[in-house]
Amino acid sequence: MSNKKHGSYTKGKYYATVAKIRAMYGKRVTAEDYAELVTKQSVADIADYLKKNTHYSTILASVDVNTIHRGFLESLLQRYNFELYGRITGFERIGRQEFYNFKIVSAEIDIILSCMRFINADSEGQIESIPIYLNGMTSFDLIEIAKVRSFAELLEFLKKTRYYELLKDVPTDENGRIDCGKCEYVLRSYYYEGLVEASKHYQKAEADKLDLMILTDIDLINIINAYRLKEFFGSDEKEIFDKTFSFEGRMSKAKLEDLYSSGSGEEFIKRFSKTYYGRVIAENGLDSKDADDLELAASKLRFKYAKAALRDSQAASVSVYAFMYLMGVELHNLISIIEGVRYGVPSKQIESLIIV
Repeated sequence: MSNKKHGSYTKGKYYATVAKIRAMYGKRVTAEDYAELVTKQSVADIADYLKKNTHYSTILASVDVNTIHRGFLESLLQRYNFELYGRITGFERIGRQEFYNFKIVSAEIDIILSCMRFINADSEGQIESIPIYLNGMTSFDLIEIAKVRSFAELLEFLKKTRYYELLKDVPTDENGRIDCGKCEYVLRSYYYEGLVEASKHYQKAEADKLDLMILTDIDLINIINAYRLKEFFGSDEKEIFDKTFSFEGRMSKAKLEDLYSSGSGEEFIKRFSKTYYGRVIAENGLDSKDADDLELAASKLRFKYAKAALRDSQAASVSVYAFMYLMGVELHNLISIIEGVRYGVPSKQIESLIIV
């Protein structure tokens, strides 16, 4: 096969992948579905609606919705989210490329951090919090990591993984407790560095679109975390830089310095309103006057960008990244509804948290 023919075949293959992903997104939970779901009176009612009216019918097919409890339903929805990921990375075996490991790496980091929190709390029962259905997809055994009882044991367990070098020098206190905040920063930084680096293996147009999505995510995560550090802990500029990701997206270092040097949370919001993201949030009619509003506004903005990327891009990598972000938002929406209904939160309040 000539290079020209091979290139045409590859391009056609990925166009087909993009088309399949868009078709899958066409089956998403709609605004009308959410409006129905927030009015339900019980977790069983929510499960019944999802089973009869949405693409979650497959994961719920054999489930007796009348006996289902909150934790089990949420676990099933999370499992289905990974099944979607496995399905789309299985299209034309694109999952062989390093970039497409991003969701597994993210899950591994969540599992390691969860393990650390159990160690710090000297608590049993962490096996219940681990998504065992991922065993075989992860780079370490999930049954075995659940048996770890100290940071030293955790490091020994991770010795043959990519995470050992990242964590081996993290100190513990006199009681053997780990600085989970420090570990999370190190691990999440590694995750985003890996995404940015993997995107460089694509042609420039595709790499640029991927970078824009990834760096926008990083920008908005940094802004939310910086505001929380400023408002709730009075952190200074240096401390905020030390605890946020060191990537430049649409926010230059000079602009971040100006933002992080704000004297208070209120001043931070005023300065933020004059930045690119502050203006875009205002133009979209979103509020950012406090931490919860800012976080919701940033999430809605990320959602809007991901929808546009999925709609406009012909690149498989961009489509996969955007689709999984959008499905992650859908999962978060459904869990917010399940927990809101379970704990008697008014439907209007639940509805205000939905991103659509």
